[in-house]
Amino acid sequence: MIIHTDCRFYNGSMPCELHKKDGRLCEGCADYGPISTRILLVKLAAIGDVLRTTSILPALRTKYPGCEITWVTKSNAGPLLSNNRYIDRILFVEDNYLEFLRNEKFDVGICLDADPLSVAIHSVADCDERYGFVADRSGKVHPANERAREWWLMGVNDTLKKQNRKTYQQIVYEISDLPLPVARPQLEVRESECQYGRKFIETTRLRSARRILGLNTGGGNRWQYKKWTFDGYIGFIELIHRRHPDVGIMLMGGPEEIDLNQRIMAAVGGKVVDAGCHNTLMQFASLVKSLDVLLTSDSLGMHIGVALEKPTIVLVGPTSPWELDVFGKGEILYSDIDCLVCYLARCDKVITCMSTLSPEFVVSRVEKFLQPSFRNRPMSESFPAVR
Repeated sequence: MIIHTDCRFYNGSMPCELHKKDGRLCEGCADYGPISTRILLVKLAAIGDVLRTTSILPALRTKYPGCEITWVTKSNAGPLLSNNRYIDRILFVEDNYLEFLRNEKFDVGICLDADPLSVAIHSVADCDERYGFVADRSGKVHPANERAREWWLMGVNDTLKKQNRKTYQQIVYEISDLPLPVARPQLEVRESECQYGRKFIETTRLRSARRILGLNTGGGNRWQYKKWTFDGYIGFIELIHRRHPDVGIMLMGGPEEIDLNQRIMAAVGGKVVDAGCHNTLMQFASLVKSLDVLLTSDSLGMHIGVALEKPTIVLVGPTSPWELDVFGKGEILYSDIDCLVCYLARCDKVITCMSTLSPEFVVSRVEKFLQPSFRNRPMSESFPAVR
């Protein structure tokens, strides 16, 4: 009996899915797919960065036809990758991943994080070619190839980081030596998961809205002004409600936004519907999928909106607006303040990057995406970043 152990459907300990489906054997199987290139991809954090790194997956499949992709990450990112048709296997650092890496050989290793753990994982693995970052014998981070040097220098030099005008996706494509064009992040929400968002809308007053606008306050607590100001959120809600009373507003966030969202709800009364701050990743994605437009900070919510091809308007402060990409469906809004892209955790200025983004200005940029005609707007149309 012939067993194709090099086939992508081979499991080793159980019949493959094709045999289970119709009883076929390896010999003569029309779907026999020998693995040509084994690829190891290491990307651990943050969750939003993990999601936006999925942009490289279609290009990997193009460059390496018949490849097998193993992704090493943290378990909290697992739900965002588990449905992805481009990924063959996910290994979590919290589990017994190291035994697999020490036993196996890979043709290509890609590590796009320059943190000590990621580069150590990449360096331990046996890879013929390496892209991104590795660790030396003292654990220090180094570029694994020349094209990673630019990103490495930006990581240790704030001036270079501020001068950069390439998107993150452009940079990681260059590091990984991948063919253009750059693809959007890849996120697949199963039909069963979509029901969560639809059910939420049907059981709230959002069901009668002409358009549904998601207001995601998420941004974590690492940077003080990664989120908009409280007055900015309130002014925006009041203005949208007054100008567009038939637009429903869904308030969204994560566990770190509980207090902020409660304050917003107390201030605006029944002008928004609270979707809560304790949704799972895929429940949150399901809610985003149910929206017509998303307004968000530079956050995981932004990357989910972009991946799901929702018109996504992004408010950017201490991080780089030029590294972000909404792939022609949305806008990136930022101030012309001199200290933009400071990457400072806390700010003592009276006039800040976020306080200079007025509710009136943000509403003016959001309004065009609330028009019924926007749904017919071609995907190739590009909306430039707006100061």
